[in-house]
Amino acid sequence: MLGGGLAHARTWLCVSVDNRYDRLDPAADLAERAAALGLAGPVVGMLTGVDVRRVEVHAHGLARVHATVGVGRGVAAAGTRPPDWGPAGTINLLVELDAPLTDEALVGAVQTVTEAKAQALADARIRARNHAGWATGTPTDALCVAVPIGGTVPFAGTATAVGGDVARAVHAAVLAGALADRADHRLARRRLAAAARRAERDRSTPPR
Repeated sequence: MLGGGLAHARTWLCVSVDNRYDRLDPAADLAERAAALGLAGPVVGMLTGVDVRRVEVHAHGLARVHATVGVGRGVAAAGTRPPDWGPAGTINLLVELDAPLTDEALVGAVQTVTEAKAQALADARIRARNHAGWATGTPTDALCVAVPIGGTVPFAGTATAVGGDVARAVHAAVLAGALADRADHRLARRRLAAAARRAERDRSTPPR
């Protein structure tokens, strides 16, 4: 939402919002929040419907990943049926990689991140709401790959050592976050069902 594209950045900001969020200028909103917090710029900013205190942090080799994972609106990228929307949620990823990738390698790294995310959702058995199969993401996912300045490493695909580090760190973070978020949804549904049963008992119990 804020600070996208190829750019220099100093800070990553990931903000929780609820279903009532209705600002039409999210980039300006994130810039205002960053300024209020006194964050060093330039800032890369993202929004999510999940609690950012539940961030998953996993590292492998040269890669370190921060992931906030909400899977209530999981979809398949090429799904063809209208989605049955569930609870709000987004998968936001910050990938810190200690390798100075070229611009071309950054594109390869984004592909590697996306493939590893999709694999993690399949391994977590997160079903798509618009397809008879596993979700590949949500409609509002965002990612940032942060690397040192220099641009000397030319590749970051899944067949490279650098890409392997990225893929394993992303997979671990998204898998852990997806499993935790699904468990939260199940607990919330059980609580709602229990509350409904209590309300029904209260209605059926005659006054004394």
